[in-house]
Amino acid sequence: MCGRIVRKGEPKKVAQNLGVVAGEENWTTSYNVAPGSTIPIIRADPAGRHMVPASWGFTSSDRAPLFNARGETIDSLPSFRNAFRMSRCLVPASGFYEWRPSDRQPFYFERLDGQPLAFAGIWKQVGNHLQATVITTNPNADMRGVHDRMPVILSPDAWTDWLSASPLSDSLRRSLLTPSPDGTLSRWPVGRGVGSIRNDYPSLIVPVEPPATPQELF
Repeated sequence: MCGRIVRKGEPKKVAQNLGVVAGEENWTTSYNVAPGSTIPIIRADPAGRHMVPASWGFTSSDRAPLFNARGETIDSLPSFRNAFRMSRCLVPASGFYEWRPSDRQPFYFERLDGQPLAFAGIWKQVGNHLQATVITTNPNADMRGVHDRMPVILSPDAWTDWLSASPLSDSLRRSLLTPSPDGTLSRWPVGRGVGSIRNDYPSLIVPVEPPATPQELF
């Protein structure tokens, strides 16, 4: 699952790191981005990669917004399959939060090397607006003990294939929609203030003393 993300850092540098040629102004700082918010996504055309705004979550008339899509079924479910075939994007972030089910302790995750994260995403157009969702997969060792799902984090060498307007082969889909290598992410427990979307300030990602034993954390 991926249901709360963080954006921080200077927009120009973030755009450079992600190979974005236009739209860096859509990268705005927030330490508590929730589904339904406007988020930047990255799409590609012959002129390069562009960062554009989208609403986080696919909406329909009979259900809550779908802000995550399982990689195992994304190519078959009616809600996602057309977008997955032709309308893929990157969802950039600095980090994300996840809650441990046993005690609802929140943890913050970010890349160990400090680079921006690029989640695999899909988008669709609804009227004059875009909607996007994040694809999830099984957890790697960095996530285990906290949650049984994680966002698909694409490495830079996969971005071009992912952003192609052509359908992916079955083999490429299987190779891309996998957990990131163990050791990609660092993590630490944070305060429970992140649970309210009204809270949005840098100290949300400051580590706190974990209320659990080491065996529960790892």
